[in-house]
Amino acid sequence: MKEISFSAKLITLLSGFSGLTAYGIIIGILFACGLGLPVPEDITLIAAGILAGLGKISLSGALIVCFIGVLVGDAFLFFLGRRFGAKIFNLPVFRSIFTAARIKKAELKIRNNSKFICFTARFLPGLRAPIYLSSGVLGVSPATFLLLDGFAALISVPIWVVGGYYFAENLDEALEFAANAQMTFLIGIVVFVATYLVYRKLRSSNKPKDNGPIDPSKA
Repeated sequence: MKEISFSAKLITLLSGFSGLTAYGIIIGILFACGLGLPVPEDITLIAAGILAGLGKISLSGALIVCFIGVLVGDAFLFFLGRRFGAKIFNLPVFRSIFTAARIKKAELKIRNNSKFICFTARFLPGLRAPIYLSSGVLGVSPATFLLLDGFAALISVPIWVVGGYYFAENLDEALEFAANAQMTFLIGIVVFVATYLVYRKLRSSNKPKDNGPIDPSKA
């Protein structure tokens, strides 16, 4: 109940802005979300859609600003980790946000499959920020990170923004959409991960076994 109340207050607050001011605030909040600020990114995206639905900003402008906002925040964390390495986690500003447990879990996921996790991280709110920072620390290719994160954003951002646009006149329905959409994303990720693991298992089992060099005496 507290989370819903906070989300409603955030949407109500953002709905009071319009034009360039609204665009600037949206980008600022999304950038802060990328740094690990405990503010629901999806609610901010929905609020942008609501502003568009109320005619305070354009829908195309909301989509563009939100896409830029999430990518800038993600890229900032990634290149910060790439520039400073593991010592970045010792800075006071990050130490309080990225706990040792979250960092360890993020690093484990990245080491197992960097490309896969760079895509799915956008749909994992609790691990998103530490995964982006850890991706930079662990040396994931910038091109790989930006391509996969951008592709994931092209899927998630329009869904949240257009959902907010569609339910602009009814805050309760907008919040209900947010809850249902988040659950759908989580179910989709679980199915996606399961399918991917099965694919890897089948692929590895179909590979010819290497029995070592042939012994001429046994030929």
